[in-house]
Amino acid sequence: MEIPDNSDVIIILFVGALSIISLALGILFFFIFYQKKLHKNELQINSIKAEHQKELLKNSLLAQENERKRFAEDLHDEVGAYLSAIKLSLSRIAKKTENEDTQELANETKIHVDSVISHIRRITRNLLPPSLEKLGLAKAINEFANWVNKSSIFVVDTWVTGRQVRFTPKYEMVVYRVFQELTNNAIKYSKAKTITVKLKFSGNYLYLSVCDNGKGFNMNESKNSGLGLKNIESRLSLLNGKYKITSKINKGTIAIVSVNISGHILS
Repeated sequence: MEIPDNSDVIIILFVGALSIISLALGILFFFIFYQKKLHKNELQINSIKAEHQKELLKNSLLAQENERKRFAEDLHDEVGAYLSAIKLSLSRIAKKTENEDTQELANETKIHVDSVISHIRRITRNLLPPSLEKLGLAKAINEFANWVNKSSIFVVDTWVTGRQVRFTPKYEMVVYRVFQELTNNAIKYSKAKTITVKLKFSGNYLYLSVCDNGKGFNMNESKNSGLGLKNIESRLSLLNGKYKITSKINKGTIAIVSVNISGHILS
């Protein structure tokens, strides 16, 4: 048996080491490729999940709006009609009776019915603002502000700038609900005297800001509070919109919303 010389041994060791290194590199590359493929698959799955969740959220909000519409129509058409009939009956009673106590009671009851009718109109407008569908977002916001101003408790100033455009009704409704949520938060929690609402149309973008001069709040302590921020975030996610809220104790609160409405502007 021939014993290999040192050069043959070195060559054999070199080839063996090279084979082991090649095998190790092959395993490493395969592992990296497999990890990338797994990561890509995870991203695709997460994307599908996100789209599915977005679709579920969209359907859920659409169902809520449909239910609001049905409820508002029932209030207006049925309950409102019955109350109007009762009001007419009370007027007839007050005219026909000669009893002063009965006349007074009928007139007082008619005043209460008028008050209920007014409240129903306000609720109906909040649920389904008629001006939103007919005249657009800016008009609906002004109308909401006018109703709040009638209370004489708050002053809501509205400013609209830029060339106003109409965009997809469901998108207008989403922005309107965000405006409602922000304004209602200011009314409920801020103890402000003035709420300033600005709506700016700027090309393909729409900007909304709601600012109050109220007591403000600690941003760190209120991240998970019931200020309706989750509702705002959920609604804006449907429009790929963004929002930012800043507040300081005794310095008021300002919320700014931006939405890209390109592709949704009506011609």
